[in-house]
Amino acid sequence: MSLVLPVFAIDLQRKTCTGRVSSTLLNELFAAFLQVYLTDKTAVSPVIITNLLISLWAITRCLKRLRPTTLSTAAWCAITGLAIAAAAQSIELINPAQSTGWVDLGWYFAAVVLLCPGIAVLGARRPGASAWAFFVLLPLVLVLMWPAVASFQVARPTDPIEIEVPALVGFGLVLIMSGGNYFGTRYTLSMLYYAAAIVLLVAPMSAAVPDVFPERSTARFIASLAILLAIAETNRRSKAVADGGISRLDVLWFDFMDSFGMVWAKRVMDRINESARHEKWTMQLELHGFVPLVESPPVEEMLRTEERIEHSFRWLLKRFVDPAWIDARLQASSAGQTQPDEKPASSNTEEN
Repeated sequence: MSLVLPVFAIDLQRKTCTGRVSSTLLNELFAAFLQVYLTDKTAVSPVIITNLLISLWAITRCLKRLRPTTLSTAAWCAITGLAIAAAAQSIELINPAQSTGWVDLGWYFAAVVLLCPGIAVLGARRPGASAWAFFVLLPLVLVLMWPAVASFQVARPTDPIEIEVPALVGFGLVLIMSGGNYFGTRYTLSMLYYAAAIVLLVAPMSAAVPDVFPERSTARFIASLAILLAIAETNRRSKAVADGGISRLDVLWFDFMDSFGMVWAKRVMDRINESARHEKWTMQLELHGFVPLVESPPVEEMLRTEERIEHSFRWLLKRFVDPAWIDARLQASSAGQTQPDEKPASSNTEEN
């Protein structure tokens, strides 16, 4: 999750968390659906629904592997948003001429909910992870939905809704918060695809947006393909071969950073380095991994430092993941270092 974005970017057991959907298959689907749209635009609704159902299937396959983490809420937000989008497009497929307002409202609702996975990750720390959904995500959805509800005319459901500029600006700020957490991780490109999809869902609903954006139906078609591209890119990055020279503590660090984003990574890094200064370790943590503070430190001191780092990591990460999640990475890394003739394990990890 893994996971949309955080959700697409998760791969907890060194198996892709996108339901083993190959990048080649998704690229072929992308090309085929684009050809269908260019040939017959009246067939766009079934294609959009198909894209959304494939995305739903991919994310649903991640839920079991997300259980050792606090990212399940992010996954369910993504699933809910895609399900709402599929329902809205189904309404247009059944009654395209008389339900424009309802379809627009449904798609805007889906876009708002699809913002929530990234925001859910920002609150994905025990013990308050569950409460975050009720005290942050639900009010966020209600506030962002109000402009669309106010624009919706129940008496005239054939009229499209229009989003005013202030509401669009607020939506954009939340999108930056949601996706910016993953900027700089291995899933940056996946995040950009996902963010572009959300922009395409909302921007055409505002008269203040430049004409460079396509009309609403076309934008939704492109957005559904962008979500598939996000899945394909995440799948490709999740299967990237890890550097054989990387330490097991670095593997744990990179997987955590890529799963939970830069905000939580910076918080954990600061706590680790605070302990390093207080206990006079021979290493400190940076975004690109652990680096020695002195040249050629004594072996005994290095071993003591690694033990203390692992202890601190386990204590800090227990608020985000179960011990089994940590053990899987440390053990897999150790196995890869002691058996160099074997094929290296795939690097993993959002998703949410």
